[in-house]
Amino acid sequence: MTNESPLSEREREILRLVATGATNQQIAIALNISVNTVKVHLRNIFAKIGVESRTEATVYAIRVGVVTVGEAGLASTDEAASSLEPTPVVTLQPANHDQVPVPTSKPTVASSDIAPPVLTESTPPTPLPPEMPAPNPPIAGQDAPETVTAQTASFRPITRFGPWLIGLAAVLVIIITLFVANARPTSNTSPTVNPTAASLLNPEQRWFTRQPLSDPRDDFALTGYDLERRLYVIGGQRDGSIVATVDRYDPETNRWVTLTDKPTAVSHARAITLRGLIFVPGGEDSTGAVIDRLEIYDPREQRWYTGAALPAPRSRYTLAAWEGQLYLIGGWDGASIRNEVFIYDPVLDRWETGPALPQPRRNAGSAIAGGRLYVIGGEGINGPLRESARLEPSTDPSRRWIAITPLPQPIARPATIALSSTLLVFDGERREGLTYDIAADAWSRTPLPPEAQVFPDAVLLDASIYFVGNLQAQGILSEYRALYVIFIPGQ
Repeated sequence: MTNESPLSEREREILRLVATGATNQQIAIALNISVNTVKVHLRNIFAKIGVESRTEATVYAIRVGVVTVGEAGLASTDEAASSLEPTPVVTLQPANHDQVPVPTSKPTVASSDIAPPVLTESTPPTPLPPEMPAPNPPIAGQDAPETVTAQTASFRPITRFGPWLIGLAAVLVIIITLFVANARPTSNTSPTVNPTAASLLNPEQRWFTRQPLSDPRDDFALTGYDLERRLYVIGGQRDGSIVATVDRYDPETNRWVTLTDKPTAVSHARAITLRGLIFVPGGEDSTGAVIDRLEIYDPREQRWYTGAALPAPRSRYTLAAWEGQLYLIGGWDGASIRNEVFIYDPVLDRWETGPALPQPRRNAGSAIAGGRLYVIGGEGINGPLRESARLEPSTDPSRRWIAITPLPQPIARPATIALSSTLLVFDGERREGLTYDIAADAWSRTPLPPEAQVFPDAVLLDASIYFVGNLQAQGILSEYRALYVIFIPGQ
């Protein structure tokens, strides 16, 4: 870490623990602070380094030297803490699709978010910035907000006597390993999807079936909320009716709960998490009309708000959070497929127009990788597309979309996930996986095991990709562990 780092010593200490796979609860115990204080620090860290998930934060920590792969170290001690960092180090292992490794322990389950910084632990979260219009009246939630009781523990600082240091390091390795081993609830081993229980398809593989969506439907919006590590399924249609239902899934408990309905029932919309809020622009309402309404959900307060209307009605677009802004790309206006790009600033509550796509498309995939925005496949005027493109950051005043190597085959609704220097793309119709190497600008096929369930609606949450099935698939929830965190004792 250089002197130009925007992070304080305490923030670097927390980032190190995040990179080793520690959960908020484990970080709180290690540093003798509350879980809420950890969350506040994480919000500030994510905002400062420009990341949106724990996975991206880990990659950043490795890149700038906060954590070195294959090398163990202890956290620096400052005036605010008398604790030691665990000696394990982090090794991120993207999935090897030719060989399915067997993890020695279950991956760490943690929570993260990029909400705006909170000045003090007791300060309530601000749903929208002061510059934005006054929010609509809140709608009472059906599910009471959950609270976490912080566990505290203190460690006696050891600055001398080598044997004591080695002994304490060994104890910390064992403690962290036990936390990791118990981070997930136990799953059944039955390969059959059971509507009342989760099933582990194969303990030696990365694919798992979880509790299915309790209210299956089509054309819903899906997003992940990192701070509480939960999935949200919003709206959609069932039996010809457009619904406003909001369902939340907790991987820790393997349980779905129904929350406050969205004010406007929509289908063919998408959702994205940005600065601690969930944004759902446009979509198609109960009359089938494409709308320009932006509705914003605060998961912490379980309230809906209304933002600035889109420049034009849109549905069936792709959506990305990039550089603190929301990018709505392409889509359908009710009469034709579009190529416009709308950019929303959540601080100013304002839309502007970005660089247009080279060709109109809807239902495309999108992801942020290597500091660039990628748009993959989708449907064009003449059908499914192979053509894909990337966009440089906004610091380039003359930026435009640049074509990348086309997909090996056209994909109408690709599920697109970014993992460090690669993109994973899943074709739900063919049940195939593809990997795009950013550096090589090349695609390769990714064989999927027979038990893998892939759908167009997918989201990365921590180290796992979650796929949610539609009404025909009875709302199957499939998990693919794309990254593993492996603990290596120090030498």
